[in-house]
Amino acid sequence: MDKRFNIMIIIFCYVIKTAYLQCPIAQVCVHDQVCWGSSVLLPGLHIFGCCSGCGDPSDAPNDPDTGTTGCRPPATCLPDGTFAPVQCRGDQFTGRCFCTNEHGTTIFGQMWRNEAEGMTCACSRRRAELEAKENRTVTLHCTTSGDYEPLQCDDGLCWCAEPRTGQPTVIPVPEEDMRRLPCYSTSEIGMQYLRQCESLAIASTRITQEQSRHGTNFFGNPIPSCDYDGTYGPVQIRNDNAYCKGPDGASLGNWHVAVSDMAGMTCNCARDFFIHFPARGMTMTQTCLANGNYRPEQNIGDVFFCVDSNGYPVTDFLDAWPEEGCKSFT
Repeated sequence: MDKRFNIMIIIFCYVIKTAYLQCPIAQVCVHDQVCWGSSVLLPGLHIFGCCSGCGDPSDAPNDPDTGTTGCRPPATCLPDGTFAPVQCRGDQFTGRCFCTNEHGTTIFGQMWRNEAEGMTCACSRRRAELEAKENRTVTLHCTTSGDYEPLQCDDGLCWCAEPRTGQPTVIPVPEEDMRRLPCYSTSEIGMQYLRQCESLAIASTRITQEQSRHGTNFFGNPIPSCDYDGTYGPVQIRNDNAYCKGPDGASLGNWHVAVSDMAGMTCNCARDFFIHFPARGMTMTQTCLANGNYRPEQNIGDVFFCVDSNGYPVTDFLDAWPEEGCKSFT
């Protein structure tokens, strides 16, 4: 009896330890807490060490295995210390959730926060991983929320995909037999899988490669940049200038800079001004820079604050901007 009891205790402790290490609830913690006074937001203070909370800086957990360059609250972190695929900013009305890679860099895919339940960013995260590891063109198609579109084609094969995982729901077929798949629709897909931007990008890449093989180079218009849904990316280069563009390739206002000044250009502010906010019936109040990015220093009358690259405040409301400016927050 005692032996069986001891075995059950060991099993129970193992299960508890395993659950603690996996910490699945860490992905649903509240991470936009505001700490008052001298308290700061620290990891691992609540829910069995899974969730962040406000505490004294001296209470910070000392975990040598997490390093100093990994994910930290208020970001949403996975148990292994990397960034979760979905990162949310702002409140329930104007806030949004964005897809990120494991290092926290924003990639394709976003939703308004009050509509983001069930958002996984699985497709965007997978495509980002493939493009980083494999020297080839990846043609997975993601929805605007970062999930998988119903029809997927990549590396010569096509299949009907489960939206949250991308796993085939039918046997994959060669790309030339794509029309036989039950998820294929002529009205939605058309006669070919690749979209206009992708077709131009792939054709331009092949021409450049052929020219290089024959020892010639033509410095014409650069290869277009495409988003993960096959539409045009926000930044396009033409005639030595970088322009902010919509998904259809049309220019957004007059936001552009010389190619020599385009480092860090995202056009997030320009797309929000022309596309995302109007689609929701909202008017944008933030100011954009000439390159279509959000101006780091924002103000409403006599109220000053700093914002991140997506336009969300990263400081309290201030009487004046910091002396060093707000660029360190973007």
